[in-house]
Amino acid sequence: MTNLQALKARVNYPQSDANAEVSLIARGVAKDGEFSEDIANSKGFRLAYADTLRFIVTMVNLSQGGSITAQSIPEIRATANAIYKEYGETEIGTTGEKPNVIEDESQNW
Repeated sequence: MTNLQALKARVNYPQSDANAEVSLIARGVAKDGEFSEDIANSKGFRLAYADTLRFIVTMVNLSQGGSITAQSIPEIRATANAIYKEYGETEIGTTGEKPNVIEDESQNW
């Protein structure tokens, strides 16, 4: 399994390969690299996962074939924020904006 396939499986929400690739490449993880336990636990892969979760909770339309409900968004945000906090990154909703405000993530499309 490649890192790209693993990230998409881990997120388990419909998304384009391009979106997942952006997350991996931005975090220094080779999209076509062989997925392993070391990769799964690496800072780069974990942050790519958090970035992908951030993208999902900040999308304008959550009904694109997935099954995310408004009630699950806080849990997804908390998962991403736990990873961001672990690595000293800015958490979702902590830069002065309201946590439920949609962010412009169009650079990931």
